[in-house]
Amino acid sequence: MCIVPSKTMIFRVWLAGVLLMAAVVLLRPQAAVAESGELMKILSSQPGDKSGDSATRRALIADGRERSHFCAYCHGVDGNSKLPLVPNLAGQNPFYLFEQIERFADGRRKDYIMTPLAKHFSTENKIALSIYYANMKPRPRTADADLALKGKTYYLQKCVSCHGKDAHGGEQYARLAGQHPQYLRRRIYSMQKATGKVATVMTRVAMTLSEKEVEALAAYLSTLP
Repeated sequence: MCIVPSKTMIFRVWLAGVLLMAAVVLLRPQAAVAESGELMKILSSQPGDKSGDSATRRALIADGRERSHFCAYCHGVDGNSKLPLVPNLAGQNPFYLFEQIERFADGRRKDYIMTPLAKHFSTENKIALSIYYANMKPRPRTADADLALKGKTYYLQKCVSCHGKDAHGGEQYARLAGQHPQYLRRRIYSMQKATGKVATVMTRVAMTLSEKEVEALAAYLSTLP
C-alpha cells in the first residue's frame, strides 16, 4: 500500500531539516571577540557610531555575515528580502533586531519558523547577526507618487512620534523605511486584530486606520531610503 504524505507531514519534515541545518550553521565554534558588556555597548550604538571598538565591530559583522547564510533563504543575502511577506532586516536598529530575536526565542513573539529557529541562537549569535544586518544598506522601492504623498500625510499625523521623521525607528521601534508594502500591510492588519496581552500602542494606532490609509502608508514607507 502506498502512503501519500500529508501536507502537515511534509511541512514537519521540511521544518526539521531547516532546524538541523540552522543548528549546524549557528553552533559552529565562534571567536570570542569581546566581553558581553562591550558587545552590548556596540549593539546599542548606531552604524557609523565611533563608540565601542571598531575592530570588534568588524569582527562581529564578519561573524554575522558567515552565520547569516541560512537566514538569506528568507531575508536575503544582504538583509533585503526577496519575499514580499518577509521583512527586510537591512539597516534595522541593531538593538531592536536583538530584542526581536529574544522575543522569538522566549515565546513573546511567535512564528512557525522564527520561534523554533531563535531557540538555537546563543547570545553571541544574536548580537553578531543583529550588527551584521544593521550595517547592510536597505533598498527602497517605487510606488505611485500620489498614493505615497497621501501616505506621507498619514505618517506625519500618526506614526512620526515613535518611528521618527525618516521612519528609521530606534531601539524600541522598528525601522519602517524601505520595507515591503505587502509586509507592512499585513503587520498593520494583524495589529488591528490584536487583543489582550498582545495589544500594544501600535494596536491603538492601527485601529484608527482605514484600508485606504493603510495602502497609502505602506506605499510611502516602501519608498523611503
